[in-house]
Formats: sequence, C-alpha cells, structure tokens
Amino acid sequence: MTAHGVPDKSGKALAALLLIAGVILTGCSGPPVPVRDGESPSATATPPATATATPGPTEAAHPSASAPVTDLFITATTIELRDASGTTLSTFDYFQPAGELVAGLSTAFGSAPISKPFMGGSEVPPGTNYIWSDILLTGPESPTPWDGDFILVDGEPGGASPHEPNTWVKVSSSAVNGVHIRTVDGIAVGDDAAEIAAIHPDTARPQGGRLDIFVGLVPLPPLDSLTEPAFSVWLIAADPLGPISEFRSPSPNWGA
Repeated sequence: MTAHGVPDKSGKALAALLLIAGVILTGCSGPPVPVRDGESPSATATPPATATATPGPTEAAHPSASAPVTDLFITATTIELRDASGTTLSTFDYFQPAGELVAGLSTAFGSAPISKPFMGGSEVPPGTNYIWSDILLTGPESPTPWDGDFILVDGEPGGASPHEPNTWVKVSSSAVNGVHIRTVDGIAVGDDAAEIAAIHPDTARPQGGRLDIFVGLVPLPPLDSLTEPAFSVWLIAADPLGPISEFRSPSPNWGA
C-alpha cells in the first residue's frame, strides 16, 4: 500500500528525507564545537549572543542608604524611630546607656545635641540633659538645662530595671528638624488638652492652674509597699483650656 503524500520510489523518498534533515540542521543552533590546539574555528561559526539581564518586575532596587527617620513614637517604655511608611527602623528603651540613645536620636534629628549638666533637686537626681531644638540660643544666652524642644535626661546614678530608668524624655514641640514627635493615640504637643481629658477622664487631674493627663499606663511588678506601680506618659497643659504644652516619659505612677 502506498501512503498518501509519500513517494513510492525509494530514491525520491531518501532524497526528500535528506533534504528535510538538512533544513532542520541548518535552522538549529547548538553550542560551539570546542577548538583543538592548532585548529582554527570555522569561518562560518557564529558565537552565541550574550543576553543582557533585565530586572524582572518583582526585583526591587536596594536603596543606597537607610530610609530617613520621619517620626518618633514615644511610649512609657520605648522610643521608636520610624520612616514615612510607618516602619519602625530602631527602638530604644529607657534602661539602655544614655550614649546609645544620644547616638540614635542624633541620627534621627540629623544633628548632635547640646549637653547641659544640672544639679538636680529633691526628686530629680543630678545628671546631664541632651537638648535638641529647631532654635537654640548660643553664647551668653545659651539655654538652661530645661530649655529645648526635645530633651533626653540622663540622671546619675543610673537606675535599675524595671522601676528606675536610666533616662527619660521631655518633649515641648510637635517636631524637631522636620521629625514629627507623637505619643500614645497619636497625641502631640499642641493638641487640645480638653479633648484629650475627655477621652481619659480617669487620669486627667487639674493641678492648680495646669492640667495633667496620664496616658499609656504600663503596669510594673509590685515594689515593697507599692502594690500597683506603673509607668505612663505624662501630658501637661499649662492652660487647662489650651493645648498640650509638653509631655514626659516615662512618668512613675506609684499606686499605694
């Protein structure tokens, strides 16, 4: 029987097969044949093309430097440095050596602080304040130890965890060098004190002509006769009907 489309003469069929094989071999490109010593590559050999790598859509370019700090988030236990996306870049606590916090905050604010020693008082031990501010006077009118937009207080001697922190902060501005400073519930200096007091009525306490509000309480283990010690963020409004003028953290709240 003769198949359709296939010549019935063996010679013609063989010639057709050879022709097809030649076309297929000509159209395929394989790896170049290795050149032996003393031999020259064929003049018709074509080196394979070199492909240029192109990043795929899932490849992300690596930044040349760390993302800049845009926000400081301060609680009763930590200071978080965040970027514009809200990602926490680094976290510090109040029991670390002051030098570590000074280095981290200097990087965040883009400048070193002014350091001022202070003598201490009845409830505040002596130590050193590290001061950052958008406007700081120099020379004979240089700031006192308690003047500044952001102050890291390094008391001496250092405290012991978990009841006596080595450092604490005093914040008197909503931003320093473009870095926004917030605390619990996104509260910042300049926010309405009466509105915050309405949200935290149990911890809002008039003190003479000012208003104190304690937020973000963190319970601590009992200490001696103190059955309910805690740290909090202490909000202060110089005018109870005005804005928050500063906040401090951590603030010891010793329950009896």
